[in-house]
Amino acid sequence: MWVGKASNTDRVLHLRFAGPSECPADPFDQPQSSVHVWYNRRGGVVARGFRDGGYHWMAWPYLATFRFGVDDPFITAYARPDAPVDVIWDVYRRTVLPMALQVLGWEALHASAIVATVKGASQPGIVAFSAVSETGKSTVAYALRRRGFPQWSDDGVVFRVEEHASALPLPFAARLRPESCTMFGVDPAAFAHVEENGAGEQQYVEPLPITAICVLTRTAEGPSERIRAMEPAEAFPALLIHAHEFDPANAERRARMMKTYLDLVAHVPVYEVAFLPDRNRMSHLLDVIVDALGLRLPAAVQRGCA
Repeated sequence: MWVGKASNTDRVLHLRFAGPSECPADPFDQPQSSVHVWYNRRGGVVARGFRDGGYHWMAWPYLATFRFGVDDPFITAYARPDAPVDVIWDVYRRTVLPMALQVLGWEALHASAIVATVKGASQPGIVAFSAVSETGKSTVAYALRRRGFPQWSDDGVVFRVEEHASALPLPFAARLRPESCTMFGVDPAAFAHVEENGAGEQQYVEPLPITAICVLTRTAEGPSERIRAMEPAEAFPALLIHAHEFDPANAERRARMMKTYLDLVAHVPVYEVAFLPDRNRMSHLLDVIVDALGLRLPAAVQRGCA
């Protein structure tokens, strides 16, 4: 998979596994003020990030420590003994690769996405669905995929804004929670596969413009589904809370990230999509999104060529 650095120099990032004689840096050997900790919604530690020896590191308890650097063509995984290899690949694709690209100068938004042509556009682009975990962004993207829209990503959209906002195609594998698998009548085992450094389910090899972003929120009150356009001043903080960021203490890098997100909301329409968490209304929710954004299948899909 190629990636473009901020300097527009193209190179390749692949995952490699460290050999038995290679040892990772330890986050507990670092000054704790220099270690950034990511937590899940329940307050548990997901990972610890730090810099050591000219590299960036992300350490997952009981799983693996990942190393990447600006001039390193590999992301190296130091796996814990008996760590499940499929989980290491999943974490690499969903979190470590987007975070490494954020270090390289791209931005990474916690979002699922499809490819569609929105109303008023002549060419297809990325329609992203951003939300906190367990809201339903992967479910919505997969449900639209079942309607024929190609899926672009399952958990992250890596992008930059120059003349326009464009997203980088990354390898991914769709993953649904058991309740979503039940809703679609699919076997959870169908999502438990590893393709190593291949493209996975990614169909595209070139960047595409980002043409719309939906911020998904669950509501406890009706109406059941509603969608509204957000002003840039409102959309900016709504998206920023879903941004992947390796080092929040790096003021210069944070300033560049903030400017990119300001440019993003200036270039791309952002919508709030509020809905009741009712699986029986999923089809209606999709209708609301498709109608409001005027989504059409890409021409290649319409011709049966994708």
